[in-house]
Amino acid sequence: MNTPEISFLHIADTHYGSNWSKRVRNRQRKAYGELFFEKSERAINNALIKHNIDFIIHSGDFFNRSKPPPEVVDRAVNPYIQAAKNNVPIYILPGNHERSKLPFGLLHYQNNFHVFKKPSSFVFIKNGVNIQLTGFPYIRHNARAKFNSIVKLASNITPLTQPQYKILVLHQLIEGSRVQHYVFRKGHNVIPYRKIPRNFDYIACGHVHRFQFIYQNNNSNNLSRIVSSNKYPFVKQNHVNRCYQLLNKSGTPLVQVNEPIIAYPGSLERVSFMEREEPKGYIIGNLFLSDKKDSIIKAEYQFHQLNAIPMIYEDWNLSDNPIKDFVYPLLKKLRDISLNTISKTSTIKGVVRVRIKGGTNISSSELDVLKHEAEKLSFYLTFSYTP
Repeated sequence: MNTPEISFLHIADTHYGSNWSKRVRNRQRKAYGELFFEKSERAINNALIKHNIDFIIHSGDFFNRSKPPPEVVDRAVNPYIQAAKNNVPIYILPGNHERSKLPFGLLHYQNNFHVFKKPSSFVFIKNGVNIQLTGFPYIRHNARAKFNSIVKLASNITPLTQPQYKILVLHQLIEGSRVQHYVFRKGHNVIPYRKIPRNFDYIACGHVHRFQFIYQNNNSNNLSRIVSSNKYPFVKQNHVNRCYQLLNKSGTPLVQVNEPIIAYPGSLERVSFMEREEPKGYIIGNLFLSDKKDSIIKAEYQFHQLNAIPMIYEDWNLSDNPIKDFVYPLLKKLRDISLNTISKTSTIKGVVRVRIKGGTNISSSELDVLKHEAEKLSFYLTFSYTP
């Protein structure tokens, strides 16, 4: 296999500061919050060493809130500072959890650090190839109506150099994007697929935490439909004829399209229980040059999966069954997960949420046993009660 001349890392929705608090007393919750920092450090270091990346794209929701504590900022930016010092430019788009002015502290003073504070474009030059990155902060209201004009504005703010490869960086809901069993089709803030510009080579998206590639598939009835899939972790692009192929894990081509693939890498770690069955990771993009080294002939994009924290969600209805009928099966499940956890170095083995409803006499002794054992096994456990 040929060695790519240019490579990049595409991540999104890191949500630094999630479940983090300076005063948090729950040891497991604190460990859960630490995972968001640890995952990024691991992903960025791996991308630098293993994939030899040349630049980083972050498609929004860098922080979990608009005004994170200074300790969160310092911890979050550390791996990016190391990348910038290694002459790896970083391009960050503000998401819906933030504002266009992000509190990055000393990272602002790094020459290789770029933020899409407003609709704008940047150019990255590597091996004589001009790569243009175009983007704008999250559109908060009526994105469907505003999208085309903002993309046009951002695209027109370009350097004089003619780009050979173009990336559009977005933090929006795009038609066909999926979370669990729900597919976004319509709405004031859902961007129709037809509005995505076709003159970009790669659409680097954030906002949806599920890894997925979105494309338009034409069936035998000549009816086009927008498809979201996380079954195909690999995409090949013929840059000359602008043809894209989606491949399965074995490398077998399964789908071919003639329009840019829309890529959501998803979050690096599970942020909510809606994501408990989703794979987590990042995308590496590789660009290959012609023999004369004067043009891009093809590109490849691959999703790289990371170990994600196990999440368990249970509904207990005590109207029909005593609480012990729920507690002890859950305890067995936690022990099994603890024994089979791949990462033995993690200080947390999983996150558990139990919703209890019904019943008039809730025995505290069984709950105390569960709480004690969950803490002992390093699980972050929370309860909610519904009459």
